[in-house]
Amino acid sequence: MFGNNNAILGGQFQVYQAQNVIQNPNYSAQGVDPRMPLLKEHVSTSAFHNSAERYDPPRCHENTRVQVLAKIRDWTLRSAQNRNTWILWLNGAAGAGKSAIMQSIADLLLLQYSFVAITSFFFSRGDATRNTIESLVATLAYQLIQHIPDTSDIILSTIARNPLIFKQSLEHRLQQLIIQPLMSLPSSTERPFVVIIDGLDECLDRDHQANLIKVIGNICRGRDVPIVFVIASRRELQIQFEFNQETVSHILEVIPLDDSEASDDIRCYLNAKFTDIKKTHPFRHLLPPDWPTIATVTEIVEKASNQFIYASTVIKYISSPRAHPAQRLKVILDLRLLNPLSEHPFAHLDSLYQHIFSQVENIDQVLDIL
Repeated sequence: MFGNNNAILGGQFQVYQAQNVIQNPNYSAQGVDPRMPLLKEHVSTSAFHNSAERYDPPRCHENTRVQVLAKIRDWTLRSAQNRNTWILWLNGAAGAGKSAIMQSIADLLLLQYSFVAITSFFFSRGDATRNTIESLVATLAYQLIQHIPDTSDIILSTIARNPLIFKQSLEHRLQQLIIQPLMSLPSSTERPFVVIIDGLDECLDRDHQANLIKVIGNICRGRDVPIVFVIASRRELQIQFEFNQETVSHILEVIPLDDSEASDDIRCYLNAKFTDIKKTHPFRHLLPPDWPTIATVTEIVEKASNQFIYASTVIKYISSPRAHPAQRLKVILDLRLLNPLSEHPFAHLDSLYQHIFSQVENIDQVLDIL
């Protein structure tokens, strides 16, 4: 998506090398630190950006969301000398593609900018291990150790001395297990450490949502911490309120996902997927060469109302190998709104889902489509 360019103007970055853990008296003969289980029992492995439990997570389709990804990438790579914001808030409605963007930026930074250490936490309302902030700090600390092994001893020693630290305040945990280990590194302010938090609105406790924003604001307020936060969420009132507080707003970068780029990206996505269908679908020989027309694609883009979830659901429905793509596309185009007077951006999506559910005979078929 982006060229591999490791030159960052205005800053220098130091890569920390792992030490020979066998020489550390805290490690066993097998190179395993006996203190690690104290941390691991509080980690949510499903919250990692590369977790096997999140197999095939949403990602940005090629040549889509290019501007947004570039903005986030450039922001994370700013040197401390050129930085005036330490928190980036990516916001948008449900289905706008926030998680795909966050997944893609995590992939991008790890693959092309290995000198940047990143950790991630992907909230999910339906997963009890990651719909709360209780496992957040432990999960970030575990990843910090993996990316910067020199932080291992201070993190694990802190936990060993205070095994109940995970019952203490969120701010105390972040300070002791993330900030202090980073500050203890030589030239630590010269190397960006990026924390990616997706789906903050999917944390079930709204008070915890607000507290996390407050704590992050307090941590970054001094502007001398070697850490930046990229947070994605819906634009919910309590979250907006906390980001608008003076203690946070002056160190905050905001990227809304309600711009015109979404329509162009959805069109690009649809054209690519329709091309795939014409090349690989079992009934491809029945499709006319000009299928679908430009006007048809435009109609779907308009119905999507900048919501990628509508476009992706349409493609999943049309591309099912058990049905004729052209016939299913006609069904999509013929759908009428449940409420013709509705101006809600998800009105067409509601109609689409109602049709899908009305046509299936069992839940397995529903899951195949969704």
